[in-house]
Amino acid sequence: HTHPTQTCFLSSVDIHTQYGYQVMMEEAIAIVMAPRDSTKRCGVFRLTTPGGLKLIQNCRKSGFHSHPPTHTGQPMYELCGHVYLNPRLRHDVVDLR
Repeated sequence: HTHPTQTCFLSSVDIHTQYGYQVMMEEAIAIVMAPRDSTKRCGVFRLTTPGGLKLIQNCRKSGFHSHPPTHTGQPMYELCGHVYLNPRLRHDVVDLR
């Protein structure tokens, strides 16, 4: 999804959405496009295991909110270093709204 005016990160809503996918399919990733972020226009993220997953499993809040640190000391989510984005591949992004 996109963050048209924000930086490239996972919001609390994104984190809860990613949790639902990652619990069903461990290899699930979240891709965020941030066209106005000059330092990172595209990020590929996943919740940390076990820290991020366990924290969100026990979170009962909804909407945008903050989270405490994980019990493991891990960040809640991390960049997926195992995913390679080939800059030579061409693609089109089409807004279908």
